[in-house]
Amino acid sequence: MRYRNIFLTFLSISLAISAMAQRVVDFPPAESKPPPPVRAPPRTQASGEDMDILRPDEGPTMRKTQERSPPPPTTLTVMVKVSYGEVLKYVWPDGREQTFEQWQSYQNDGQRIMQLTNERLDDGNNYQYAVEPLSSPVFDPVDIPLLYMTGDYDFALTESEVQNIRRFILDGGTILLNAARGRDEFSRSAVREMRRVFPRKNFMRLPPDHPVFNNRYRLQQVMTMINGVQFMQTPEIYAIDIGTRASVILVPGGLGAAWSEEPYHPAGKHVIGESAERLGVNIVAYVLSSTEYGRFLAQEFPVYSAATGPGDRFRFGLVRYAGSWDVHPALQNNVLSALHGNTGIDVDFAPTSVALGDAELANLPLVVMTGHYDFQLTDEERNNLRNYLERGGMLFTSSSAGFSAFDRALRRELREIYPDNDLIPLPPTHPVFASGWNRVENVEYTSAALRDDPGLEHPVFYAMFVNQRIAVLHTPYDLFSAINRESNAFSRGLVPEDAVRVGLNIITYALSH
Repeated sequence: MRYRNIFLTFLSISLAISAMAQRVVDFPPAESKPPPPVRAPPRTQASGEDMDILRPDEGPTMRKTQERSPPPPTTLTVMVKVSYGEVLKYVWPDGREQTFEQWQSYQNDGQRIMQLTNERLDDGNNYQYAVEPLSSPVFDPVDIPLLYMTGDYDFALTESEVQNIRRFILDGGTILLNAARGRDEFSRSAVREMRRVFPRKNFMRLPPDHPVFNNRYRLQQVMTMINGVQFMQTPEIYAIDIGTRASVILVPGGLGAAWSEEPYHPAGKHVIGESAERLGVNIVAYVLSSTEYGRFLAQEFPVYSAATGPGDRFRFGLVRYAGSWDVHPALQNNVLSALHGNTGIDVDFAPTSVALGDAELANLPLVVMTGHYDFQLTDEERNNLRNYLERGGMLFTSSSAGFSAFDRALRRELREIYPDNDLIPLPPTHPVFASGWNRVENVEYTSAALRDDPGLEHPVFYAMFVNQRIAVLHTPYDLFSAINRESNAFSRGLVPEDAVRVGLNIITYALSH
């Protein structure tokens, strides 16, 4: 009897483990042909240079008849498709049972998006992908900038997988999460599990002017299929940002079928055809162009507390609000260092952030506000900001990375505070630019800004006057990334040297007015 009980216990545990390993799902697996084997780059043999000295003192010269093969492209494995999850089971209507690995979905989607990236970017590199388990502790963003995670079903990460993702992203990497056939259960799981990775961060929908939609192709509309019906719509992508870099990218609309050239499931949600291909190339190109910026954000930034000397010292506050207010690490230290080094003004290097309800607000002659997404102030915050401005304070604002969502939100909030007042453009001859620390008239903008407006050559600023003085000074372009010398390839704003000149002019103007 004792042995029988042991056997039954063992059998029940085995059955429980088997059931856990093969969770039954109610949506069929994606059917896809296996990917072709990854081909090694062509092997080339160096030619023998075969040189003759044709004339004295002129050095070696190759024969004009010599034929040389061009150098092979540089092969770079830039994306890892991660394996994760369970072995699932689906029962077809005819009773046939099929077991499959949860992570695999379309088997050749990664291979083909790399093929498309090579064809469309044509930048001399041979980009490749590999497959590794998400539990692997070897992901280094310097070598592998992009992890690709896809599927159709609910999933849960192990604690080691959570730690690996967090470490990878904070070190400068990006993870792309795609609901292969647009299944909401995958997207809901992605939101839930990424909250474990970054408990204080939320997914934000990327605005239409985000570089994910505009770097290789400009994608304002994509062809979509839902329940077999095709139509055009605004692309829908969500991201968790580090700085202004989209570090966790969630695409809830299925890209897998189009990338793999497989049939679209009639009950799925798909981005289809050329739209899906262009969107995929844009995402990969964005990640490749953001690697240096990711490494910049991954470094340890010193925090200074020293003051230059006794007596009055200048300091300003960075406004805290319910939005992306703190996207430029060490910004205040860099601004104050430039101010002290160029003007000799005594400064307090201790970083100061201030909420619009803090009593400390009244002691600051200047506050800075930045961000790159939409935001909304509370009624109390609006009243406190109005009181601050009317008592002589000045608000200096800039759209991080030049994103228009912050610009629109700021203008809307200022209209709530001053319905009969407007932001008006300042000419380059205004004393803010034409006098003060350093005369500024012509400035240089980044290539990302010039791509949208090739005619940019003057500081673009808007001012709101309160009691016949400038109370708010705003630019829809990015000033602070440049002052911070962030290597953000997609920042639409001033180059560093001119950003520092403009920023110091604004501070010295505020102090003298």
